[in-house]
Amino acid sequence: MIASYKKNLFIEFPGWFIKLADFADRADDVYSLPKIELVLHTGNLIRGCIIGYDRTQPEKLLMVMGIPDSDPKPEITLVSGSQVAAISFIDANETLRILEPNATISELELKRTAKKVEEDLEKGITSKINLILDSYPEENRKLVLDTIKFLPSIFESLTNDELGKKAVAENIENIKISIAEADSAILENKELQITVSAGYKFPHKEKERLKKEIENVL
Repeated sequence: MIASYKKNLFIEFPGWFIKLADFADRADDVYSLPKIELVLHTGNLIRGCIIGYDRTQPEKLLMVMGIPDSDPKPEITLVSGSQVAAISFIDANETLRILEPNATISELELKRTAKKVEEDLEKGITSKINLILDSYPEENRKLVLDTIKFLPSIFESLTNDELGKKAVAENIENIKISIAEADSAILENKELQITVSAGYKFPHKEKERLKKEIENVL
């Protein structure tokens, strides 16, 4: 992973401003944007997501939106790009996965994440759910990783009442993730079979889609 940081994060500040602003222009919602912290020459900090970069102005203004899940009221900050002394990536791994779709994910990283997800699910549901992973081609591992990382918060939402907890406990013992041409979710013999299609997906929309499909089969 350190090699990936060196390869993909060593970009001059203007390059990052352009990259992040261009990504924001293509995004359907703010929840999928990489979260950063800008350290200014004055020592002040700005936390949020870059949503614009005006290179036509002499100050080369950056537009930064405050982290959307921390405050329901949108906070927009305009700052000159020349005032930025440092950039901190709040989740460097997630930034790489969002901006560099072909970032390498090892099978070991998948297994470690799956183990942690199983532990998180057990804490929330109080019953054991096993994650069944195949041996995935390298180009599909990021998609699988993103999918299983959605599961704890999805199941937390599904089991926020006694009816939901009972439905999950009685019907799901295993979750299997597969890659195919179309997205689907099937519940068979207490095994939830989640099939995801290849290609970039905006995280917030994909999480909502997956939640609805699981709800439909319970």
